[in-house]
Amino acid sequence: MTVSALRRLLDEIDHQGGPDAARHNRLNLDHPEGTDPMAQPVPQLSSIPAHAQTRTTEPPAIPVGQLLKWGDAHADPDVRDQAARARAALTGLRRRHAADQELVAIAEEREQLQQRLAEIQAREAELAPPKAKSKRKPVDYPAAEVRAWAAENGHDCPSVGRVPKAVVEAWRKATSNAA
Repeated sequence: MTVSALRRLLDEIDHQGGPDAARHNRLNLDHPEGTDPMAQPVPQLSSIPAHAQTRTTEPPAIPVGQLLKWGDAHADPDVRDQAARARAALTGLRRRHAADQELVAIAEEREQLQQRLAEIQAREAELAPPKAKSKRKPVDYPAAEVRAWAAENGHDCPSVGRVPKAVVEAWRKATSNAA
């Protein structure tokens, strides 16, 4: 069975009520002779060579629509249930296939957008003026030691960032007198 024939079958199942209709045998997949879009000729036993008519080979392929129609009409409720489950499984496969196709499209679009963003960022970098270097001088005192001294001597000193100049000056004055 071709993919397009399977899609037509799934569309027909959806059109007639979906998996629920299949479970309750409410689908009508009868088509007048020669109009079944999924029908493919089924080889008759007389047209198969005698050496190929053994039971060791696979049975001939039957179009899904024809097989489901046979399952719906079967006297055994287990066979009818299998046909309904097959319809539900086909619907699930169809939905998963559509989701996978959308995921592929999303991934392709994401890649295109990332490439475009990289181009925009490169152009922005070309046009932007060069960034000025920081005018701050490097610290010339041991910040951890100054913070510890400030805590012991009652000076207000933040635990992160630059140590205030007043605290550094007080530390220098106190440590230079001690030396």
